[in-house]
Amino acid sequence: MKNAPDKEEVENFWGEIYGKGVQHNAEAHWIKKSKQNPSMEWRPVCEKDVAVALRTTLNWKAPGRDQTANFWLKQLTATHKHIAALFNKLIEEGQIPGRLTAGVTFLVQKKREY
Repeated sequence: MKNAPDKEEVENFWGEIYGKGVQHNAEAHWIKKSKQNPSMEWRPVCEKDVAVALRTTLNWKAPGRDQTANFWLKQLTATHKHIAALFNKLIEEGQIPGRLTAGVTFLVQKKREY
């Protein structure tokens, strides 16, 4: 690309993609098919599941909305049982707050090679 787009062009382009709410089709055929898969039966999340999931995260990447770095989530093992209980409650009640599924995207321009 010879001429990089200006800030307004970038914001307009990505605003059309990320700036609109989308309602997904809950009746899609692939969703119905996945519900029939016996290997996907519900099993409560346990303390070990939390520890295993955290093991693969990078320690000092930018934290999420809770502003807690992965390092601390890994090291504070006493919280793992509480995190598991929260996940179980969310799954069992079937109502996940929007703040847990919302994200923020930052556009970072790559360095140009001249």
